[in-house]
Amino acid sequence: MGFDCGFDIFPTLDAANEADKRAYREFLDEIVDKYQDAYDKRGCRKDGKVLQLPGDLGGDFSSKDYILFMVGECPNMPANPDRCDYFLRFSSKVSGSLTACAEPYIRNVHLIAKKYFGDRVHWWHELNDLDEDSRKCWGYYDWSAVNEADKKLSALGTAEDPGSQSGNDGDGQRAR
Repeated sequence: MGFDCGFDIFPTLDAANEADKRAYREFLDEIVDKYQDAYDKRGCRKDGKVLQLPGDLGGDFSSKDYILFMVGECPNMPANPDRCDYFLRFSSKVSGSLTACAEPYIRNVHLIAKKYFGDRVHWWHELNDLDEDSRKCWGYYDWSAVNEADKKLSALGTAEDPGSQSGNDGDGQRAR
């Protein structure tokens, strides 16, 4: 048994809102720019690469729907701005020798998220003292809501979306 930390996005981003999609695209661009060449020997990949992008080869894990951080319990985020409404939580266990390395990444991604999503970003940590606002300990969503969003995103898939993982997004920008 261990403890988790992370952040939730509440209220959720709206995929029908162009401003939310643009902010999410810029968020993903910054995440990829910052971490695409990062390596951590404590991570989950044999080569130590931290960021697993859709279509990456050489990792033990792959997903066309998510960008994964290959540390701790592999916190992830939807890879397609058109699916930003499924980005509810970014978290991992951060206790013990196998997962403790995830906390600095979660904290840094939290700061980047605050830049793009402002007051929608809510930090939580299970070691926070329980007070009148239990969201400081466990976040805005319960795990069933987070898991249901993951199932729905996986069922939708993103491969059929124009510009979802390769090529460009129609604006001449490289899609992430």
